[in-house]
Order: sequence, then C-alpha cells, then structure tokens
Amino acid sequence: SSQAGSRVSALVPSAVARHTRRSAMRLFLRSLDGTLALVEADAECAVGEVLGAGAGGVFGGVALEAEQRMGEVAGLQEGSTLHVVPRLPGGGDGTEAMGKKNKHTHGLCVRCGKRSYHMQKKRCASCGYPAKKMRSYEWSKKAKRRRAVGKGRMKHLKLMPRRFKNGFREGGTPKPRTKNTKQ
Repeated sequence: SSQAGSRVSALVPSAVARHTRRSAMRLFLRSLDGTLALVEADAECAVGEVLGAGAGGVFGGVALEAEQRMGEVAGLQEGSTLHVVPRLPGGGDGTEAMGKKNKHTHGLCVRCGKRSYHMQKKRCASCGYPAKKMRSYEWSKKAKRRRAVGKGRMKHLKLMPRRFKNGFREGGTPKPRTKNTKQ
C-alpha cells in the first residue's frame, strides 16, 4: 500500500551493521504502530540483536527466540517481514491464569449422576465406577450418610411394607373385599 511505503525508514542498528557481510539479507521490521524499518542482517546474527532489547519477534505466526540465529528461522528470506512485539510480563498463577481454566476434566457419572467421572482416567471420583464396589470410606461419615438407604428413589424397597402386609402373594387375583354390614 502507498501509506505503508511512506512509513519505511532506513534504520540499521549498530549490532546488525557489524554482522553485515556478503550473505546479508534485507529484512523489514514491522512494529505494532505499523511503521516499517529496513535492516540488513547476516544469517549468523541473533534475532535479539536485530530486534533490540526487550522486544520479541514473530515470523510466519511463530514466536522467535532472542538467541535464535537468523539462518535457523524457517522460511526467512530476502525481503521477509518480521513483526516486532513487546515481551509481556506476567504468566503467574494469579488473576491472569484464571481465564485459562476452560476445559473439563470431569463429566457426569452414569452410576451416581455426579460430575465426578474423570474422562481421562475413566473412573468416577465419587462412587468409583466402573469398579463393582461402591467407593466408601469410614473416614467420611457425611459422604456415607448422603448415600444411605432411603436417600434416593427406593423403587423396589418402598413397595416392601405393602407386600409384607399381604404375605408376599403372587399371581392370582386378590380376595374380594367384603363390606362390614351391621345386623
């Protein structure tokens, strides 16, 4: 573009000027504000010397290391453009790292229904599925209470008192009910 052509300045850092030889190639450095700088760099020159202190470089979508030699950069040739970006501080375990927590390690367990099934280990952290025995420890009384008899649907057990009252009869038809008539 014509606007970019007007922003080209012929800046050759002194460190780069020392490394210019017959195998020197001309490269463009584009900063974040859009200005272009023309430099001559040797294949043996380090990327950090070309870009300057405190700056990082990106070429072809790949971040360049400061110690990396220009000849080692894949695809770099005469007339290529290096993007100069500032090195950002940080990268700790604090607030900046909280935004990166966006993947799920646990999914829903088919046996207990909790989001405790570890998808890589293929084991539920709550009930121990696929193990046949339910995961249960004496040191966790509250967890045992949560899973006790009567805390769920009791699909079978809730019918037991009625069946016991009727003598666990099966098949056949029940005896006809007779009304009490006063005489």
